Amino acid sequence: MRACLSMLALLLLSPAAAEAADLYLVNGKVFVGAGRPPAQALAIRDGKIVAVGDDTAIRAMAGGQGLIDLGGRLVTPGLIEAHSHVAPATSARQAKTPNLPWPGPTPDEALAAVAAAARQGPGWVDGAIGPLVANDTRDWRAALDAAAPYNPVALRAWWGHNTLVNSAALKALGVSDAAPDPIGGWLDRRADGSPNGRLRENAEWRLMRARDAGRPADAFAEKYRAADTLYASWGVTGVHVMLNNQGLPQALAALEIAQPSIKWRLYGWAMPEQQMADAWSQFDGRPLKAGKVRIAGVKWVLDSTPIERDAHMSAPYADRPGWSGRSNYTDSQLRELLAGVLAHPRQQAALHVVGDAELVRLMDAMEAMAPAATWTERRVRIEHGDGLPAARFEQARRLGLVMVQNPLHLDPMPDAQGTPLIVARLGERAAANMPLKSLLAAGVPLALGSDASGPPANPFLNMMLAGIAPTAPSEALSREQALAAYSAGGAFAEGEEREKGALGPGMAADLAVLSQDILTVPLEALPTTRSLLTLVDGRAVHAEGPFAFLKFP
Repeated sequence: MRACLSMLALLLLSPAAAEAADLYLVNGKVFVGAGRPPAQALAIRDGKIVAVGDDTAIRAMAGGQGLIDLGGRLVTPGLIEAHSHVAPATSARQAKTPNLPWPGPTPDEALAAVAAAARQGPGWVDGAIGPLVANDTRDWRAALDAAAPYNPVALRAWWGHNTLVNSAALKALGVSDAAPDPIGGWLDRRADGSPNGRLRENAEWRLMRARDAGRPADAFAEKYRAADTLYASWGVTGVHVMLNNQGLPQALAALEIAQPSIKWRLYGWAMPEQQMADAWSQFDGRPLKAGKVRIAGVKWVLDSTPIERDAHMSAPYADRPGWSGRSNYTDSQLRELLAGVLAHPRQQAALHVVGDAELVRLMDAMEAMAPAATWTERRVRIEHGDGLPAARFEQARRLGLVMVQNPLHLDPMPDAQGTPLIVARLGERAAANMPLKSLLAAGVPLALGSDASGPPANPFLNMMLAGIAPTAPSEALSREQALAAYSAGGAFAEGEEREKGALGPGMAADLAVLSQDILTVPLEALPTTRSLLTLVDGRAVHAEGPFAFLKFP
């Protein structure tokens, strides 16, 4: 009889009434935090959670109205994707490069794909490449000139570090042979000093962004809208997006058109013009929040990645003796960067750092410039932080650094010889790369994000990888730890832990009702998980299966 009444209440609850009425979710398994017993039910009023407890108490509050029977399903806080990207704009001419994302095309395959695309007519030719092309040391400007002498060509590494262009592209972008390197980036050069077609770091992002600046905002809006829908289907209610492909004004314009249903936090990309302080001017005069969108801070890229061997390491790469990577900024520029962080307390700094040497350089510079308590107040984010040495965990904790790590980087993708690439690059040091469990044990805040867009951004795929940690199984997270890092950890990373990231009285009613219990199903089954019901501020933004009729327009 009780089940029948609950179903009747569901059937009587129209979308319009549900939007305005209190909601009572009962007969569930409510995750309230790692190491804590689950609750059974919760109550929502005016977009906030007002009670979490057992069925009897919540049903008594409901009085038979606004009751949603969860059928024993797991309820989690809304997941927070703490480090994402939105797919870049593409031109009409696409070089159809094979074997992506890994290992990607061979150089010959890439050049053949460029030539085929160029034969379709004039205009830019775009294509994606993997490490086989990115690590090939030929003169790519000359090679692409031969493949497409008249079309401007841009081949971009799918992980975002390395872009190859030809002479027509350099001309279209206004880059002469005598062009200087920009702050935070560089152009690889021939013996005579002219660019050889390989753009690095701020050089590539600056030029590609300049190329795409004239594209209509609605083209990017569609990408945001598609991402918003996909995230909601996974139970993601908040996204931290790093704006490598767009300037802040363009991203805000696109999101205004897209009208997202989940909460977007924007981190503008630092590309200083003449001095480091220039990077902060993109925020001048802008309101920090509009609807579901908030300007959160600025991202600086301090070094690159091990894929192209440019992450700044304390010892040479195992497969390139004598080379330890490099920093994108000089010591004096790093001090200017940190001075800007101290001078802009309303804009959070998100610092991309991968190599162990770069992390040590950064933390030592921070301690030399201000007391640890000051940095803790700033809540500086370290994006990736894969190489943080165990001997520096306490220093990271003292400085209040938030480690935002990406389990996708744990995927043991092989190099051309079949060795996991991270092992090929770092040798025996790979086992200590990307600490997870030991960071938590040391009291260092941990958030998780995919560092991806599209299907690889699946949070449950990333939770699976965090629960396996292939190169260092001892660093694997428990299910509860991974879920907490993907919810409470993300909220803490953006400084909104009092508003969201957990299910408790006074918190935003951001939550997901999952298709399976991710705390108990086999690890390998995690990536198939979907959200059957996703609420943002108590409003259904995704609903399917037994909850399909609750989705509001």
